[in-house]
Amino acid sequence: MAVEFSEYRCKKKYKSKRRNIPVFRLLVFFTCVFLAFKFGLVDKVVGMLPLPGNDADSLVQPWDEQCRSFGGKDFELKDSLVQCSWIVNDSTPLLPNPFLRYLASIRKLPTAKLHWVTTRDDFDRALMVLLEDSLVYTYFNIMLEDSSRVWVDASTGCRFPGLCPNLPLDWSNIPISENFDFAGLDRLISEDEFLGPGEAPLHPILPGVVVAAGKDSVGSFVEFDHGNNVVSRISGITLGASVGDTVDVNSVVGRLPPRDSAAFFLSVRRNGLFVRWADFYKSCHLADSVEIAKFRSQVGF
Repeated sequence: MAVEFSEYRCKKKYKSKRRNIPVFRLLVFFTCVFLAFKFGLVDKVVGMLPLPGNDADSLVQPWDEQCRSFGGKDFELKDSLVQCSWIVNDSTPLLPNPFLRYLASIRKLPTAKLHWVTTRDDFDRALMVLLEDSLVYTYFNIMLEDSSRVWVDASTGCRFPGLCPNLPLDWSNIPISENFDFAGLDRLISEDEFLGPGEAPLHPILPGVVVAAGKDSVGSFVEFDHGNNVVSRISGITLGASVGDTVDVNSVVGRLPPRDSAAFFLSVRRNGLFVRWADFYKSCHLADSVEIAKFRSQVGF
């Protein structure tokens, strides 16, 4: 006997399109987060992660202990200033920074003294360093417009170590501006013109060696190699130097022509390129006498 089966279809359940929000679970989650922040658990977990700045904080060593740890002698100065001093010789232990080590390396006497003047709270950044050698040399740590810091020789205002050019004649020079009219003054495209009294002595702008001397269209000239890829040439003078002479900034290498007011020309080349005297001088002299005096008064020395 054949048996017939009929398909049974149950009634399809209706599913709501609305999503049920697990309110209880969210409430428990936010409660846990709140308690974690309240009791500092989050900070502890973050502190345990290998993130920058999570290294174990070391105790800041007092300035006097830092000074003595480098073999120095500590002194209290006025206000919040302090001083760490060393007697420097060939057996001096390692000094705390490259600048002090450089000063120790250029001393002229077998034994010299170094004085590191800073603030009590920032021993690593000195305001001033003194080198007691054959003379006493003072260096200030000043901030430039770009917030970088450089060492400056207090006697000259020049960046130290570095070039410190002097005027060949303590007189006036013709300023060359961006809008300067060179019509009829082609020579000034590659030279600076100076004026001075007749027969005034002329000096090199830096120590160096005379590499050329002779005559040109405006009189005699002398050319110097100052090292550090700096070459200078003085023209329009009465010659007083010979090729091969070693000169310093006090050497007389020539004189102006014998008249009431005379002109001479100066050309400075750095790395083979001509540079204006005003720009070259300014790039080396980072502080003038007024700024140095102001810094001295602020430091109290």
